Amino acid sequence: MDSPVKQPRSSSFLTILLAAAVFFGSGFLTGQQYHKESSPTNLKLDKLSEVYKTLQESYLFKNSLDPEKLEYGAIKGLVEAAGDPYTYFLNPKESADFFEMINGSFQGIGAEIGLNDQRQITIIAPLEGTPAKRAGLQPQDIILQIDDKLTAGLSLDQAVGIIRGPKGSALTLVIKRQELADPVKLVIVRDVIEIPIATLKPLQNADIAYVQLFNFNEKSSNRFNEVAQKILSSSAKKLVIDLRGNPGGILQEAIKIAGWFIEKDKVIVSEKEADGTLKDYKSEGPGKLKDFPLVILVDKGSASASEILAGALRANNKAPLVGEKTFGKGTVQVLERYKDGSSLRVTIAQWLLPDGSSINKEGLQPDTFVASKPDNKKQDAQLQKAIEILSK
Repeated sequence: MDSPVKQPRSSSFLTILLAAAVFFGSGFLTGQQYHKESSPTNLKLDKLSEVYKTLQESYLFKNSLDPEKLEYGAIKGLVEAAGDPYTYFLNPKESADFFEMINGSFQGIGAEIGLNDQRQITIIAPLEGTPAKRAGLQPQDIILQIDDKLTAGLSLDQAVGIIRGPKGSALTLVIKRQELADPVKLVIVRDVIEIPIATLKPLQNADIAYVQLFNFNEKSSNRFNEVAQKILSSSAKKLVIDLRGNPGGILQEAIKIAGWFIEKDKVIVSEKEADGTLKDYKSEGPGKLKDFPLVILVDKGSASASEILAGALRANNKAPLVGEKTFGKGTVQVLERYKDGSSLRVTIAQWLLPDGSSINKEGLQPDTFVASKPDNKKQDAQLQKAIEILSK
């Protein structure tokens, strides 16, 4: 295998965007090198060579063996044996799909998936305005079957490989939802997914601005800069920040957005490595919205970078969280890219909020719990509670 190219790292969710690529979702940190040279210990690769030799000599269909495919398969098996759903290897095509997704557009159904504690393929969040959202997929839905393929034993990237497809093609998902006794079958038609970033909507209360952040891709902070300028030039004096269904993304983008609310040099999040080393990520400003009273909306689809942003705003701005417990994705992944176009994402640390707490698996508990009612589109009880808190 060729040597790694120094490249990004991610925190996230990760997670994988359904029918897209591996996301990482996740609080994806870019532009830094974290690769540490080390010598492998207690790993004997001669057995692998013996098995390959046996295939070459004895396998009935040895003439059809593809050495590159076998190499990638061996690497995938090695990485998957580590037992971490957020550590995985991507072949060149999967890597290309990943970077296409980060740029904000891809073909698929538009949802992010991860593995739950039982290692079941689970919806983290359907993205706003996508086929997945329109079909009724919800956070925490467990995917039991994709077309005629059962998902038991599938890795995340295998599931993505099956679900991903061209615009106009259809697939059928069989999902299990906690509140339903029987599985549900959903037919979804794939489309070109333009990942939404942020919207600013007026409310009846003229002094309250409502901002919804859908994800954190490489364009998010620039888009939020536009939103922030509109807020500052409006009559709004208070803010609702909606992070519901936000599966995360590039963490630097979330940190830049946090800088509008948190004064310079205040800690937004810390990174703790296996040896206990801590690295703080601090606000770089401008802090022009720091005096605005805030309420943050969260739910079980809020993950990774969105959890970090919510936790930082609660810690630094005393912003209450309204809604449901968040997903709970708080580990850090480094992404190593190789010259053949493949890449490896490996968990190397965890994120800690400013108070030293971890969101991994535990998630964030809301200060005011309000259950979501996805079937009631006319009445958003969580948003109404946020407005009530800000109106007092």
